[in-house]
Amino acid sequence: MEPNGHRQGNKKNLVSMQNGEVNSTSSVDELDPWTAWLYKPRTVTLLFIGACFLIWASGALDPERTSVDDLVATVKRGVWAMIAVYLAYSLLQAPSTILIRPHPAIWRLVHGMAVIYLVSLTFLLFQNRDDARQFMKYLHPDLGVELPERSYGADCRIYVPENPTNRFKNVYDTVFDEFVLAHILGWWGKAIMIRNQPLLWVLSIGFESMELTFRHMLPNFNECWWDSIVLDILICNWFGIWAGMRTVRYFDGRTYEWVGISQQPNIIGKVKRTLGQFTPAHWDKDEWHPLLGPWRFLQVLSLCVVFLTVELNTFFLKFCLWVPPQNPLIIYRLVLWWLIAIPTIREYNSYLQDRKPVKKVGTFCWLSLAICIVELLICIKFGHGLFHEHMPKWLVILWTSIGVGHVIFLSAWSWQLIRRKQQ
Repeated sequence: MEPNGHRQGNKKNLVSMQNGEVNSTSSVDELDPWTAWLYKPRTVTLLFIGACFLIWASGALDPERTSVDDLVATVKRGVWAMIAVYLAYSLLQAPSTILIRPHPAIWRLVHGMAVIYLVSLTFLLFQNRDDARQFMKYLHPDLGVELPERSYGADCRIYVPENPTNRFKNVYDTVFDEFVLAHILGWWGKAIMIRNQPLLWVLSIGFESMELTFRHMLPNFNECWWDSIVLDILICNWFGIWAGMRTVRYFDGRTYEWVGISQQPNIIGKVKRTLGQFTPAHWDKDEWHPLLGPWRFLQVLSLCVVFLTVELNTFFLKFCLWVPPQNPLIIYRLVLWWLIAIPTIREYNSYLQDRKPVKKVGTFCWLSLAICIVELLICIKFGHGLFHEHMPKWLVILWTSIGVGHVIFLSAWSWQLIRRKQQ
């Protein structure tokens, strides 16, 4: 057993034991002489290098250098140093995931970033709303200022005859909104992760339903019918799903016979193999099968609920913490969630396909659910005024009917399966 937790295997497979599970991964990169050094543990060496950086950054040997700094600057440097130390630990010592490309250490680093985000949200949850909003200034100087209300459904006319410069101004402003590109890229990324077109369309229509449900709370959800149905679902979401599924079919149709960089015959081959390190080592088909049984239906439905909750949290957090759409913190959070979701979906699908009687979800599944719950709690606590708004009666009747319908459907399905087993 090597210090990084891996057992040395043959040249074709490397078997790693983690969390009671066996993961078979390719060991071509570890055995290739050009890249073998990347997979050899250097934890003690890097520990001493990190200690040298801490000595220099903290002024441990020169206290006079930092004694003139103000308290705020010192605290900021200390917090960033804490984060850096934990990320270094995660990079070197955290448990690896089922993903090995471009390097297992990358996903250990993402694991550390997810833990830091979770504990930061937990700290924020224990503050009051006003203090939390002002605390955001420490993350970005432009924050802590109340946002102007912005509604996309104030004027739903497609043609505006009284506007002399642009009679299609409403459509023009909506098409060139900053969220249009985010819609397309977001659904492209979701398609690559989920790899199931019917499930993607359930999520697409489901989120538009969530916008309709909570439009009485957030002005951003108040959209025109042509914006929600035509621009979002039929254009942006469709194009993102189509492009994502084309990408899925491309990787699904490839033959994965990896050869080390040193064995490539020429420079072009070596460059292609190096770039190929940033593509999947193999491509798994995700078999969700929501109609396999009542329990599997609930498991896939739970995935959809968590997905939609994370999407809704984006808008509610932005509103409750006064974060404008153009602020880079929005992008940072979305990128972090995308990095977290990649191993989460892989782990959850492996969990569903595992036939062992006793099993548990992976580390990233647990982290994703925990982050989603804490984000939701922050939205509820800081947006308590929003939830005092009464939901329209027809929406209450609609969602109550959908909930009762699901209960009746699953009960009848379970009863039918029990009768078949008894016969």
